[in-house]
Amino acid sequence: MKHLIITIIGKDRSGLVELLSDTIFQNNGNWLSSSLSKLAGQFAGILQVEVAPEDMPQLSAALAKIDELQIHIVEEAKKTAPLPELHQLTVTGNDRPGIVKEVTTLLSQLNININKLKTETQSAPNWGYPIFIATFQLETPANIDLDIIQDELEKLADDLTVDIEDYVPA
Repeated sequence: MKHLIITIIGKDRSGLVELLSDTIFQNNGNWLSSSLSKLAGQFAGILQVEVAPEDMPQLSAALAKIDELQIHIVEEAKKTAPLPELHQLTVTGNDRPGIVKEVTTLLSQLNININKLKTETQSAPNWGYPIFIATFQLETPANIDLDIIQDELEKLADDLTVDIEDYVPA
């Protein structure tokens, strides 16, 4: 079986996820995992789909026929490396431009890979100003001390709260 990574973007509308799931099912694909969101009126998503090699052309053609969606399909690369160490990093602070850039730059300098990133802003209770929250799933090198990551991130700004823990799948 081949594993495909499919990215999708287009105008959001009712029934879109059902249409995607039906198209994948009708073309002998198996929906493995996904992350789907509505952002500023647009539907954006990434899927991992399993399909037999002989069904790939048929599935690709069927997905391409879905109106008003931009779809990009990439075959998943084979991994033979050992399983990485996974950690969850949560960064919270007063919302301001540049937080994601600063954090991701530092993580890159420490040779840390970001598997997932979720960000949001919320109104701070009793204060009214926006609070920025970023939750990362990180792949860390085996030889790095988590305290070093935390110390370096906390140096970025006085108002950032940093929490790193072992990643536990939901």
